[in-house]
Amino acid sequence: MELHAFSFGALALLLATAAFPILALAAAATPFANADAAMGIDSTCTKPYVRKEWRRLKLDERKSYIGAVKCMMAKPGVAPLDAVTNRFEDFLATHIVQAFVSHFVGIFYPYHRFLLARYEEELWDCGWSRDLGQPFWDWTLDVEHDDDLINSPVFDVDTGFGGNGGWVGGNFTHPAPGMHPQLTHPAPCPLHLPRSSNPPQDVPDRTGGGCLQNGPFADLSTFLGPQNNTEKKGRNCLRRDLAPVSLRAMSGPDRVAEAMALPDYGRWERVTDGASLHPGGHWGPGGLYGTMTDLFASPGDPVFWLHHSNLDRAWWSWQTRDPARIYDISGPLVFFDYDNKEAGNLTLDGIVWNGLGDFRKETTVERLMHIQRGELCYTYDELY
Repeated sequence: MELHAFSFGALALLLATAAFPILALAAAATPFANADAAMGIDSTCTKPYVRKEWRRLKLDERKSYIGAVKCMMAKPGVAPLDAVTNRFEDFLATHIVQAFVSHFVGIFYPYHRFLLARYEEELWDCGWSRDLGQPFWDWTLDVEHDDDLINSPVFDVDTGFGGNGGWVGGNFTHPAPGMHPQLTHPAPCPLHLPRSSNPPQDVPDRTGGGCLQNGPFADLSTFLGPQNNTEKKGRNCLRRDLAPVSLRAMSGPDRVAEAMALPDYGRWERVTDGASLHPGGHWGPGGLYGTMTDLFASPGDPVFWLHHSNLDRAWWSWQTRDPARIYDISGPLVFFDYDNKEAGNLTLDGIVWNGLGDFRKETTVERLMHIQRGELCYTYDELY
């Protein structure tokens, strides 16, 4: 099957044109323990590890985390692809291969929750503290002013993940020589971006586009990507194209508050996966040319894991606002099939898997719905 190029931006804008009415939640609350017992889910989690916001880690903890990521990049990969050269890329490869079955479908949130938990296991094997989980990046702390993004501790040169790429000109229809915009699927112009004569996905607030110039991952490159490439053709550098207005518009405090008011998982997934929190955290670092805006290969930027940890935090924040939400699941089985024209809806017995070859592991959706039940045993130091 031929895979066509897609982008977070394109699908975000497509979804943003839909109406999502807010309805009253009528379901009666179900106590966690009773629901777990009814489903046969064990509750053996007695000492959950803690996921903390990046700037709430001590400086030595930040350096330890970065060291663990670099350790993963030095360990042999196990995925049966020639382009995979290390353990970090095992995760990138499975995300590329599974992109169409794990995005804009009901399984999006459970899939990434499981992927994060497995990534944490590799971090621990590389020396990261087992009392700490995958740190998260709270986007709402970096959106008050346009320069808050580049000045964020997340993008610090010494104790973060490096800053921006160098400026690269061009636009959607006339990219710079040798450049391939990651926002490759035209869609209506987003209202939060200035109107111009350029095509809608030029991302006029972007500020970079080149290879990452500084920080601990300045020399990072991979054979994997861009888009769905898994062949060993040539190395691609990590690119950043910071876009602060896009981040604020889709992942700022107002969008978080609106998301928390969504009444059921079906609307939660559709809105936040496609039109607000999820794409915003990708557009912010990725802009037009950046790695983070690549629907397939975005895990090639280590910031991906902080973004998705916060996205999981947002989902758990939404879940804990009403016990009835803990095991609330739905959404399409097929990519973007929100009208269920091709298949039905996801249920708790749905299978979630990731990892290629001997690295593959699977579980069920219901064992990923509570962060201290089933496969999981963690907490967050703060919720929305």
